[in-house]
Order: sequence, then structure tokens, then C-alpha cells
Amino acid sequence: MEKISIGIIQKPHGVRGEVKVFPKTDFVEERFKKGQEIDLLLNGKTTHYVIDTVRKHQGSVLVKFVGLDNLNDVEFFHKGELFIPRDEMHDLPDNEYYFVDLVGCDVYVEGATIGSVSEMIETPAHPVMRVKGTERDILIPFVERFILDVNIVDKRIDVDWMEGL
Repeated sequence: MEKISIGIIQKPHGVRGEVKVFPKTDFVEERFKKGQEIDLLLNGKTTHYVIDTVRKHQGSVLVKFVGLDNLNDVEFFHKGELFIPRDEMHDLPDNEYYFVDLVGCDVYVEGATIGSVSEMIETPAHPVMRVKGTERDILIPFVERFILDVNIVDKRIDVDWMEGL
């Protein structure tokens, strides 16, 4: 079963077993809620947990897991990655995409491939695709002006892109 990353543990918070999480999702309230089952990948090992409490804190999320009640239980969770099963993700409206679906897509300009998406970067203005080209990486804003077509099934993105931009 495919898993999707929803957050990175930054550090423990306080002495009651909470951890500070940097969310990697736009659906924070849906992904981080009491009773949510979640997998923690840490040092190559995956462990299953259930969220006990959640609260927002300075742009991050403070999460406490069931049965982990003090600092000693979570002190080594730093840089652990939190996952949910892919099938828990809901369908998006037309012309909206999960970043995880865009990574790995081949990018084409006028029918010729220029590389593949290696990462999606969230910026204050708009998302940006990092396209790994044969000679260098190319950054392309993921906005209607440049994106002509996205085909997730065929892993293909057609762009209107002028060299030098």
C-alpha cells in the first residue's frame, strides 16, 4: 500500500509527550486530528501510532500520540516523517493536483521533453516545479500561464516555456 508523507517531526515540545510537526499538507485539520492513525518512519523503521491530541502552535502543529505521555517517549523522534495511506486522500477538483502526483512527471515543451519534475516547491506567490533537465535544473511556476496540460495517468506535463525565463 502506497503511503503519503503529511509531516516532519521537528522536535519534542514540553514534557508531556508532544512533538512539534511541520505539516506537509494543505489539509492540516483533516490529517491531524484525534483518533487519526498514522505511521512514523524513523531511522528506517516504521511504527504505527494513533493521534491523541492536536493543537496549532506558531505555524506548526503540536501532536501527542496515544500511550506516549512524557518527553522520554518522544525525545528521539526528531526528523521522523509521518505518513498516511494513499487511499485516505480525497479527490481534488479539476485542475488541482497533489504535489506527490506531479513529482516524476515528464515535462514537455512543444512536444519535446525537457526533463522530469524532481520536486514541487511551495512559495508565497505560487507553487514552482523543479524540472531536472539534462544539463541543469529548470524552475517553472506552476500557474495557468505556463501549464498547458497535466496528465497524471501518463505522467506528462506540457508547458509553454521560453528559454531564459
